[in-house]
Amino acid sequence: MTLAEREAELEAMLLEREAKHFLVREAELLDHRELDAWLDLIADDISYYMPRRLMRENTTNVFSDEGYYFDEDYGSLRARVERFDSEYAWAERPPTRTERYVTNVLVTDHDEETVDVESNLLVYLSRGDSEAHDFYSAKRLDTLRRRDDGFELADRTILLNQTILSTDNVSIFL
Repeated sequence: MTLAEREAELEAMLLEREAKHFLVREAELLDHRELDAWLDLIADDISYYMPRRLMRENTTNVFSDEGYYFDEDYGSLRARVERFDSEYAWAERPPTRTERYVTNVLVTDHDEETVDVESNLLVYLSRGDSEAHDFYSAKRLDTLRRRDDGFELADRTILLNQTILSTDNVSIFL
């Protein structure tokens, strides 16, 4: 391996580490309900999208072009965060406890301004003192945009593994 190839490999490893650090930090903010700090990581022009998975014979990765759980922008994400702090957040009374596990982080493309990242997400959810709990499992396709202090999340597509949710609502951020 040439020196140039080693340097390129090292740069790729550092970029992947930086992207993973961003995603793990984001998960930590969400798990601790530091939603205003999380919003600081979100680009003003974000697309935050989670289509419905469809079941088709002999296929596994088909998602709806018309049906979705989320199709949000910065304004709707901010409104959801503000609602969590209001008396109208009934779905979050008591608040959902979450633990997010971000794995299989892979940089799929990058340039000077953006980094495309695939990751797997497993979220444990429980509420109150109930024994009941749920899990969400998903692949996330993110575009991170560079800014002076690191990255901001510019685009997220969430591809749930479930076709039918076991919960009444998806009130958390994935």
